[in-house]
Amino acid sequence: MTTVRKTVAFTTTIPQEVIWAAGAVPVDLNNLFITGNSADYIHRAEALGIPRATCSWIKGIMGVVDAIRPDTVIAVTEGDCSNNHALMSQFRYHYPDMKILGFSYPQDKDPQMLQLQLSKLMNHLQVTQLEVDRVKQKLDGLRHKLFTVDHLQTEHVGMSGKALQQLLVSSTDFNQNLETYEADVDRWITLLSTAPIDAGTVRLGISGVPSILSDLSDLIETRFPARIVYYEVESDFAMMEPSPTLVSQYLHFRYPYELFARIAVMNQQIKERGIVAMIHYIQSFCHRQIEASLIQKLLDVPVLVLEGDAPGPVDMRTQIRIEQFMERITGATL
Repeated sequence: MTTVRKTVAFTTTIPQEVIWAAGAVPVDLNNLFITGNSADYIHRAEALGIPRATCSWIKGIMGVVDAIRPDTVIAVTEGDCSNNHALMSQFRYHYPDMKILGFSYPQDKDPQMLQLQLSKLMNHLQVTQLEVDRVKQKLDGLRHKLFTVDHLQTEHVGMSGKALQQLLVSSTDFNQNLETYEADVDRWITLLSTAPIDAGTVRLGISGVPSILSDLSDLIETRFPARIVYYEVESDFAMMEPSPTLVSQYLHFRYPYELFARIAVMNQQIKERGIVAMIHYIQSFCHRQIEASLIQKLLDVPVLVLEGDAPGPVDMRTQIRIEQFMERITGATL
């Protein structure tokens, strides 16, 4: 007899170690939205009353919850989109039998407050600190393998930017299957270990929330002598830098906190990876649009800011802006 495991979905990256320790399946709602029938999820959300002018990611999350009906949803109410507060009300109204939990990243990065949030989550899911620490140790090994892939792809040709982005962003729930995900990582390590060394293509990075534009990296890499070797937020999600405790790991997680720590890391990665330009993506109707001007001012390389709304390919106007930027960058570099 097959045991059906409970699903614990979430609106953005949270300590998935607790979910695995509880014997449940973590589900990043964002990943299902962008890799599934995005238009259907948006239609579902609008039919349930989410305004059309709302960010597509928020509508997508609502639509995915309506489609998959997880046992539990965790909404990050501090350190992510403020719309998550309203989403929790929608979830409670439409799905009264679903368990709805909140999780907060303390903006002052107080370790005691974060430990309190972790303890509340562990109590909700009925697991102990020891059980969670055992899972963390297992995931640490997998994250180290991800670090190896990330290091290899910077120097070796053989992994597209889109493949790198998908591998990193999928680490938020490891595609709900640790064994399958690890096997995929192992294949990339094997492939990249014998791949040719980069002979001098232009190296780019992408910052900002994961892009809703489906062909952004492919467009750049197929039209220009360039490779995308760094995804800022996706790399942050992957948590490839070792941390001794779960609290330190999620305090070191930069996405929920202030911008300047992210900028410092981006400039470090720009230097270490030989990146000559960055593309900063912003989502329509998102509060993080306010960050774009500081990123343009404070990064050590030229920055192109792109905005997207609905899932789909890059539109013609954005293509022209990318082409103009890339011609300037590659012309100055080659």
